[in-house]
Amino acid sequence: MTIYNVYIFDREGQCLYYDEWFRTKQSGLAPIQEYKLVFGMMLSMKSFVDRLATNDSNQTVNFYKTSAYKMTFLESATGIKIILNTDPNATGIRDLLHKIYQAYTETANSAAKLAIFASNPPNENFLKSRVRDIVMKHPAYV
Repeated sequence: MTIYNVYIFDREGQCLYYDEWFRTKQSGLAPIQEYKLVFGMMLSMKSFVDRLATNDSNQTVNFYKTSAYKMTFLESATGIKIILNTDPNATGIRDLLHKIYQAYTETANSAAKLAIFASNPPNENFLKSRVRDIVMKHPAYV
């Protein structure tokens, strides 16, 4: 099982964070174009599910799976969206997404406090090191 890459978006679709590990094929797009494409696909999937829903309850999309990869989604109540691409057979990915979200929120809250109370800007690589540590400890990381 393999973890390929992760995207973190804000509610407007701005990519706040991206990292990759065992990605063997590049998209051929500029990074900003790839981010827009991934975010747009996630929004389209949500819209598709909402339109085809068989009842009025809140429908959610948790993942999109092909024979080559699985794209798993997590959306927070604040509009933060995390997308993780993995091997189709990877397990425990929902838990991993929640851990990444927790690291993101803790880092964002710490950065906000530092910006208010200190003259030094927060370390921009702190989130990257936390996310990498979480991902590399996960059983799907090969």
